[in-house]
Amino acid sequence: MTVLLGVAHGSRDEAAQQVVRDLLSAAGHRLGIRALAAYLDNAPPSIAGAVADLVAQGIDDIVVLPLLLNAAGHSKTDVAASVQKARRDHPGLTIRYGRPFGAHPAVVGVLEERLVAAGAAELPVLLVAGGSLDPDANATVAATARLLWEGRGYPTVDYAFVSTTGPSVPEALARIRGPLAVSLLFLGPGQLPARAAAQAGEHVVTAPLGPATQLVDLLVERYRETLTGDIRMNCDACLYRIAFPGREHLVGAPQVPHTHPDD
Repeated sequence: MTVLLGVAHGSRDEAAQQVVRDLLSAAGHRLGIRALAAYLDNAPPSIAGAVADLVAQGIDDIVVLPLLLNAAGHSKTDVAASVQKARRDHPGLTIRYGRPFGAHPAVVGVLEERLVAAGAAELPVLLVAGGSLDPDANATVAATARLLWEGRGYPTVDYAFVSTTGPSVPEALARIRGPLAVSLLFLGPGQLPARAAAQAGEHVVTAPLGPATQLVDLLVERYRETLTGDIRMNCDACLYRIAFPGREHLVGAPQVPHTHPDD
């Protein structure tokens, strides 16, 4: 029996954990399989703990999908290393690893729905994401912003980050004149989207993506391609292969699992 293990970043906000559970429940129902959650941090269980529990139950086939919006360090290193460790720790276990959501039309469609629901269908948009040390991940946010602008009525779609890199939300707001909509590129509520909303001031702020049907569709698609396709991480602009200015020391860095408080 194959089990889907969806790995999210993790949040102490119960509402954020519920978004993850709802997504996996809907995808599991659609696929007719068990679909469970694990987290990199801030919520139990860890990846190692979830895999060990499944193996103890007699499960010998697991598909791990990162419930992450971009291919950054968490998906490229933390989750990938945890999958490799599980293969070593559990001989005989088949464990496969799929792709994160990425700059996909399904994500863009949900962003558009959230803007319409906020009454901001004709305002300039500032797409706000968490931010990463990985230039490839930040470029995915820029690509998502461009896809959101294409063929729609928004005067402009800019982007900003609430942590780790720039432009920051205040820096972006200083550039853009007049009222706008702050579009939250986050799966659910939590500390970072709350910070972005606070920095937005009086501007319209959308709800996070949540367990939208389009994301369930994408999760099912990611599962099926992991079972039947040739899944390769996009390495053309990988932080661990390309010497980006200021990040040269990370080229060839070893993959190690993220430290979870339960492990």
